[in-house]
This record gives sequence, C-alpha cells and structure tokens, in this order.
Amino acid sequence: MATTPLSALLNPKSIAVIGASNQTHRTGFVIINNLLQSHFNGPIFPVTPKYDSVAGILAYPTISDLPRTPDIAIVCTHASKTVKIIKELGEKGVKSAVILAAGTSTLKDETGTTVADYLQQLAKRYQIRLLGPNSMGIILPWLNLNASFAPTPANKGNIAFISQSAAVCTTILDWARNKNIGFSTFISLGDGLDINFAELLDALSRDGKTEAILLYLDSVNNAREFLSAARAAARNRRILVVKGGRTLAGSEAVKHHTGSNLGADIVYEAAIRRAGLLRVKNTHELFAAVETLAHSVPLRGERLAIITN
Repeated sequence: MATTPLSALLNPKSIAVIGASNQTHRTGFVIINNLLQSHFNGPIFPVTPKYDSVAGILAYPTISDLPRTPDIAIVCTHASKTVKIIKELGEKGVKSAVILAAGTSTLKDETGTTVADYLQQLAKRYQIRLLGPNSMGIILPWLNLNASFAPTPANKGNIAFISQSAAVCTTILDWARNKNIGFSTFISLGDGLDINFAELLDALSRDGKTEAILLYLDSVNNAREFLSAARAAARNRRILVVKGGRTLAGSEAVKHHTGSNLGADIVYEAAIRRAGLLRVKNTHELFAAVETLAHSVPLRGERLAIITN
C-alpha cells in the first residue's frame, strides 16, 4: 500500500494490545487470540499489569515499559480509561490506535466535557490517529492481521469494506466466509471520531490490493469532505454504498446506535449518484454486489454488448 497519513493503521509492522487478558471472555483475550490465529508476523505487545504473559507472549505492565513504539495499539479497556491510555500512547509516540469501547460521547466529567471531546484534543496534540470509538477493529488479510473481535476471519481478496455498524461487519464476514469471498481491507469505523470515510476512501483508492470499495453508512458528519473524496476515489475504483436508516424506523435505530441524525434520504441519493458511487438498497443487494465484484473480470476496451429485459 502506498504511504499515506494512515500508513501506521493500514500497514502496521508491530502492534500493542492495551488491556490484554488471559480470561477467555474478555475482549483483550479475543484480540490477542485473533492476532495469533491470523499469524501476524510482526511483534505483538500485550499491555496489562495483571499478567506476566498473555497467551504465552511476554506482557508489559504499562505502555511506557514497551521496548519499542508499536505502529498501532488496540485499546480494549472501558471507555472511562481511554483518555489516560491515549495520552500515554501519544507520549510513547504511537501514531495509530483503535478504540473498541462505546460510550465515549456520553461519559462526562464535572465540567460537562465528554470523553470523546478529550480524545479529539489528544489526537490533535499528539498527532495520533484514532479509529473508533465503538469499533470492532480492523482486519488486513494480506498482512495476516486480524486485530478485531470478529468471530469469523476474512479471506484474502480485492474488496475493501468499511462499515459504521459492527453488526453489519459480522454479517458480511459470516456470509463471505461461506462464499469463499475475500477482502483486501476490512474496517469497522465505529463512531468515526477522528478517522473518517473520506480519509479511508483516499487511502484505499491508491491501494494496489484493492479493486473495489464497499461502504455501509449510517451517517456522514462532513458531507462535503466525503463527497469530494468519493468523487476522486470513484475515478480509480468501483465504489458501492449501502446507507442505513432509509425508513423512519431505520433512522431512529441508526440515531440510537451512533448518536447522529440522518439527512434526507433523497439528498443522499442524489449526492451519491453525482459523486459516481453506486447505491444498493439493502444488505441483500450488497451480498449480490460483493459476489459479482469478487468474481468479475475488469473490462478492457470499448467492445461491450449489453442485453437486458
């Protein structure tokens, strides 16, 4: 993958797991186990004061005790601890972190400042890029890296998938595994506090392993930035979009999940079309589109015939 501001996230050579655990029901254990099962060949640094080792790997009591600065850190702790952890990661020089915990936008201190507000401040101060919060993690099959708590791994392929919904991520992974369909990159965006769709589109449109990009949107905070990035990416890659909350009930569900209000669906429809993206109506159409993209042969030249009813 070409060097981008997100290179530490999308092409990591080493990884730390903050809140690693030997208790099998803990997220910190699941992340470590998935990293080992995916055979990531870079160093893995469990960070926990509770154990000397996790899954047979030497553990470190604090972030400052790490023998080197990892490219990426997976933060498996409760939302209330994330501010302290991101500050310590920033001081260590870590350039990318994935925050799994939900609830950062609702937890507040006595001044009314939310955890999410503090995380944004720290991201700017230390120039550390944050994926999440409320992320399921990231899977990079071509790097043999499964830094997620997904119960199903991803095969290698040429499709990049980005979703705000962890439930949709799990559904797609289960379905794709049964169909033997693979991915170049699989990202659970979560709340998109720092890293957003626009930046990921820009990076993935220049990735040699990616031929198509699939997006599952609940909401877009900066529509202008997103559409500009989508328009540029669509010149080089096929981009498909599913947008949650098309119905009133769906909109209320999305609002509850992400804390964001959706714009008028008809506005999204027109904007997405103008940007050169193809919109599919639901996950059933998305499945069909994924299968088509996974097995299609890129067209060359202008000798094309179309037959339709």
